[in-house]
Amino acid sequence: MAEVRIKAERRDEAGKGPARRARAAGRVPAILYGGGMDPVSITVDRRELALAYHTDSGTNVLLDIQVDGDNTLALTKDLQRDPVKGTVLHADFVKIERNVRIEVEVPMHLVGESPGVAEGGVLEQPLHALSISVLPGDVPEAVDVDISSLAIGDSLKVADIGVSDEYEILSDPDATVANVAQPISEEELEAMEAAVAEAEPEEVEVEAAEAQEEAAEGGEEMAAAGEPAGDEGGDEGAGA
Repeated sequence: MAEVRIKAERRDEAGKGPARRARAAGRVPAILYGGGMDPVSITVDRRELALAYHTDSGTNVLLDIQVDGDNTLALTKDLQRDPVKGTVLHADFVKIERNVRIEVEVPMHLVGESPGVAEGGVLEQPLHALSISVLPGDVPEAVDVDISSLAIGDSLKVADIGVSDEYEILSDPDATVANVAQPISEEELEAMEAAVAEAEPEEVEVEAAEAQEEAAEGGEEMAAAGEPAGDEGGDEGAGA
């Protein structure tokens, strides 16, 4: 699993104004907490954070966060993004220990060739990430799921995924990972396209953007009070 060092600056001010000024300067307001430490309000360079997430580990990358000369190993617990631009508005980092298991979500990749798909069936993947318990240094980049046995009408569940010595699967064993459905008829396809055409994505995006901005600014006020901006954290780690 990749590990990246990021330099952070402590924030002495909180609230909407300082958060907006930080973003305008190319920095991301954030909070570092967990593991018995007092929450610390910080900012990190937006470009450095983006580069860290572009490793093969994605948002599960181990972050060695340096604040005032002190280094803290952390994972990303929560990210608030602008839904239109995709830029990070606020981040929550949770402190972890190398010898303590964490709970993370890792992507699942479907591998192999399904005979059902070869016969015209439609491959569906309702579940794209797997929740696991694992040591920080053993977090896999992804879990491969073999679909070479799937015929039309067949499905694979979490319980069908092979057991690993490095991690424990926490996801619902009865959850469907992938299935091969009957081919979609022309009539069904036309009905689906008509339903999509009637949607109003622009209005939804604007409302979502406003909600994300308010949530990020609200996180700043919580950070000022010494509270995590995202979900409450503990000694265990993150997902993205």
